[in-house]
Amino acid sequence: MKFYGFALYYLLLVLFLCVGCGRNSEFSDRFKQRLKADTGIPGKFHGDLIYNLESIAALYEEEDQIVLPKWGNIDKVNEMLYVIRNISQDGLHPQDYHLMAIEALVEKVFYEKGLKIDDKVNLELLLTDAYLMISTHLSAGKTDQETVDPRWMAAKRTARHDLARFTDSTIVYDRVIESIESLTPSHREYSNLKKGLAIYRDLEANGGWEPIVITGIKLEKGISHPDVAKLKKRLSAGQSTDSLFFDDKLYASVLSFQKIHGLTADGIVGKETVEALNISVYDRIAAIEANLERWRWLSDELGEKYIKVNIANFEMQVVENDQPVFTCEAIVGRPYRQTPVFSSVMNHLVLAPTWTVPPTILWQDIIPAVKKNPEYFSQKNMQLIRNDGTVVNPVTVDWKNVNRSNFPYMVRQAPGKDNALGSVKFMFPNQHSIYIHDTPARNLFAQVDRSFSSGCIRISRPMELVEYLLSDKKDWTTDKIKRTIALGKEQTIFLTSPLPVHLLYMTTWAEDDGTVHFRKDIYNRDQSLLNALRQHPPKETEFIGSRGK
Repeated sequence: MKFYGFALYYLLLVLFLCVGCGRNSEFSDRFKQRLKADTGIPGKFHGDLIYNLESIAALYEEEDQIVLPKWGNIDKVNEMLYVIRNISQDGLHPQDYHLMAIEALVEKVFYEKGLKIDDKVNLELLLTDAYLMISTHLSAGKTDQETVDPRWMAAKRTARHDLARFTDSTIVYDRVIESIESLTPSHREYSNLKKGLAIYRDLEANGGWEPIVITGIKLEKGISHPDVAKLKKRLSAGQSTDSLFFDDKLYASVLSFQKIHGLTADGIVGKETVEALNISVYDRIAAIEANLERWRWLSDELGEKYIKVNIANFEMQVVENDQPVFTCEAIVGRPYRQTPVFSSVMNHLVLAPTWTVPPTILWQDIIPAVKKNPEYFSQKNMQLIRNDGTVVNPVTVDWKNVNRSNFPYMVRQAPGKDNALGSVKFMFPNQHSIYIHDTPARNLFAQVDRSFSSGCIRISRPMELVEYLLSDKKDWTTDKIKRTIALGKEQTIFLTSPLPVHLLYMTTWAEDDGTVHFRKDIYNRDQSLLNALRQHPPKETEFIGSRGK
């Protein structure tokens, strides 16, 4: 009896395996047919394009072998659905990753009778395509940075080429959520912005806010006016909006709003503050999404210590272990002389620097000034120098007729209190001839909008940065630094440990609690990025792997 029972079990097992082999063979044949028919040409399944057919072919197609489905486990499929549904937390949109088509096919393949092989093949293609797109978009950005913003040249993430190995280790071995999470930027700023995005999405879900109209009068502490009630409602100042009195609580709310929006923090509600109050929650969310994308462009390896300049915030920071340890105001390039976005390494600084005027400033600023004022060179402590180093008397030059072809000179400003670079410049080799420096025009740091330079970065606390950078050189005391500058003779000092420098452009960022700060898009770069983010992927995506977690 036991023998017959065992024989029956064995027979049923063989029949089951044979049926399974038949189904797998049918799946494999149909899958290969689809790939051969569609590779290189976007295919349509349930209205969705397959964007990564070539990569999918590389993952699945093997000569003379049966192709087995990688998504045959419903738990694994549900993990992928969880990832897609929650991708909005990263400022991306679930509908870009086949959500509706996948949900419909999951119902057919796993829960309805009469399974069709084509449905199973289509689900496999859509799930793998979604996985590849999300992996790439989280780890390198959804958009093509070089096309969207060619001026963004900051350190990028490094591409991986072991696509098959990475995908197999995540899909086949049920590590979908874990692998996707490993691809998101590791920067504190990215996770903080995600918190901020969640807050603004909640505000949007609750209706956002209505625009307010102020009837031509500035609202400030101590006044009573019908518009005060509108302002209280907009800022949720924690009081009844029946009161028309501008009290201390409302004043504190206005100050806080002005600070996080980069406005003059005076507690007075004028034109600029009203304009900021009336930017919609939709536009605020869009700005956060744009800056999450910029962080996805950026390398995770910025350095344990580095200098970061946020051009849009007119600020420079020294960062150690992902936390700022030194912050100061910065002046950046005018909109028509924009400070570029790039990464380099600071390797030396110069005390009491001379200033050799760069060509753009020479022809656009200096020579027109000399033509108007013959005494300009002496007043600015400048010299006219031939290419061979000979100093030339400016009065011997026919300034009315000079042009680029007949001007064999350079203009150099000597060290001193009027030197455009101030007492020090900080050098990091780059193709843009950009550096950080001091400035004699200290009054400009009091301005909220500090886009006044010709591209270089002027900082408000240069001597403190000098002391930080030279802290490991015990002979360079504060007194010695001051004496060297006072001598008025240029002195170059190389850093013991060169420091990475990253000039970035971020129009939003968030604190650890998710409080989001917004800044004006002074170079008008957000909209083109948002337009690209709202498009579907145009071509086969380039795979970027994990950080080796």
